[in-house]
Amino acid sequence: MPDVVISSLTFAYGKKTVFNGFSATFNGPGVYLLTGPSGCGKTTLLRLIAELEKAAPDAVKVSDPVAFAFQEYRLFPTVSALRNVTAVRAPKTKEEAERNDAEALSLLLSLGLSEADANALPDELSGGMKQRVSLARALFSPHPIKLLDEVTKELDPASIGRVLERIAIAAKNSLILFSTHHPEDCEKLGAARVELPPLN
Repeated sequence: MPDVVISSLTFAYGKKTVFNGFSATFNGPGVYLLTGPSGCGKTTLLRLIAELEKAAPDAVKVSDPVAFAFQEYRLFPTVSALRNVTAVRAPKTKEEAERNDAEALSLLLSLGLSEADANALPDELSGGMKQRVSLARALFSPHPIKLLDEVTKELDPASIGRVLERIAIAAKNSLILFSTHHPEDCEKLGAARVELPPLN
């Protein structure tokens, strides 16, 4: 069972304290919504879990590898959307590579992209499409802990619905931490809600 345990976390950027003794436990499979006012540390918490920021020893314990869907997309610019998604798996055979391609394409189609979009370079896609490709890559990853940072922020209601459906499917076998400013959009997930404390 994937889990993340935060114990008395204190963290600051220079003189700006983001967390002061914050504790929480996230057990999977399932979805947790990280909510709170802008600047309260939602993205910072995800970065600490992913070890992109350095926490004090034993303040953040993570049971398994993580996949991260960033707000900034971070797509590989010289390969197609499909190849951005399949990049997170290393097939051992031609047959496995073909299965990966088919599964990744099906995932992108389920998120509202077309086959032409899947074969396009990231710069040929809109911001909302790039966001869905970034999400698809995290969902396609074999890593059982998935960190999703504001992955619905540029999407229309129909696209949000598709995204939430895929997150719900992934949550059957993964621990998903999903930061959002709009938890009301995510009620259908039946997710636990964790309100981060405001900065002092």
